[in-house]
Amino acid sequence: MRILWILNMVLPNVANTLKLRTSVSGGWLVDYANKLAHDKNVEIATMTYANVPNFMCADANGIKNYIFPGGGKRLLFSSKKTIADCKYVLNDFKPDIIHIHGTEYSIGASMIKTGTDVPIVLTIQGILSRISQEYYGGLSSSTIFKIGKLSEWLKLKTTFFAKKLFEKNAKRERFVLNNVKYVTGRTTWDKATMLAINNKLEYKRFNYNLRQEFYVNKVWDSNNHNKHVIYTGAASYPLKGLHILIQALKIIKEKYPDVKLIIPGHNPRTSKPNGYEKYILKMIKKLGLQSNVEYIGNIKAAQVVDKLLESSVCVVPSAIEGASATLCEAMKLGVPCVCSYRGGMTDLFIDGQTGFYYDFLEYPVLATKVIELFENKSLCEQFSKLSMEQANIRHQRDDNYKQLISIYNEVLGDNKNEQ
Repeated sequence: MRILWILNMVLPNVANTLKLRTSVSGGWLVDYANKLAHDKNVEIATMTYANVPNFMCADANGIKNYIFPGGGKRLLFSSKKTIADCKYVLNDFKPDIIHIHGTEYSIGASMIKTGTDVPIVLTIQGILSRISQEYYGGLSSSTIFKIGKLSEWLKLKTTFFAKKLFEKNAKRERFVLNNVKYVTGRTTWDKATMLAINNKLEYKRFNYNLRQEFYVNKVWDSNNHNKHVIYTGAASYPLKGLHILIQALKIIKEKYPDVKLIIPGHNPRTSKPNGYEKYILKMIKKLGLQSNVEYIGNIKAAQVVDKLLESSVCVVPSAIEGASATLCEAMKLGVPCVCSYRGGMTDLFIDGQTGFYYDFLEYPVLATKVIELFENKSLCEQFSKLSMEQANIRHQRDDNYKQLISIYNEVLGDNKNEQ
């Protein structure tokens, strides 16, 4: 079976081998790629764009990689050249099946526009139409206009324009969803939102594996963590809901003055903040939370494991998520979790049994849930035990790989029957 993956980035392990820079995201793909590369019945290739001076066709880690120059610009904007690049890869690799990962960029749509008769599977990583609708995270339009810096407005890089870009890309996403037959997803939300766009899609459930570092013999211990520490995911734009969590933090501090919020990702205190980050920094100062919020910068997966295990609770306050990687990773380690009842996260645990949900905008409720976990050790231990059990089933690596191969075989079988 010859499988071609269409990606928005160079796989992290491949980039490391080829000495290339790539996104810090996408680590969940590496495990599947490695398994495919070592499967004697499979040949795998990837196609993407990156900041390289010239076209590269390089074998690395058992994977053939077609890497075209142009980086983000070539990914964002459709062109005849992208379609031509897709045709080149099709003619050179001659895949039996094409797997498009994500609809955020132009490369997947360009592959469809080649008119290829090779069967295509689409794995959705976020429904752009819903993301664009929720992008402001409950902030008013007047607030959004105020938080944009003049330099950002002049460069079309404010939150307002970011939302417009999502709206534009959502049109391309609808084109993709209306021109493929097979889609995969992880949650009820994935399925419902995709079928709302095209009810003729054949939806196949496909759980993700986590990054290698989360399959370790380390678990959260109620007796061995820093008290009153909250871990959250990276949050440099309103959709991620950091402004909601900051307001909840103010309430939590009134009872626990030593509370600490740990935020990974871009550090706006040490490097240039965007408009939303500047808004957050002002909010932190206004609410007197400067000593209670710690930005830790971009950290590697092993460091994420350590930070989660040191925390009392993990909070994911997003306005919309497919199936939050931060939440899944925390559950795998047994960290007690609280998250907004939004998107695919509504499938991930049972409220009050394996975690706590709260309505996205209700920051007083979020604060109350966190405080309850600070004060109820036995409940934390229950959440930890049951969420780990659930996560271990959902992210069972070998079972999930068999599931992926089964999907490929089903698609190829359907295609043969139609010919």
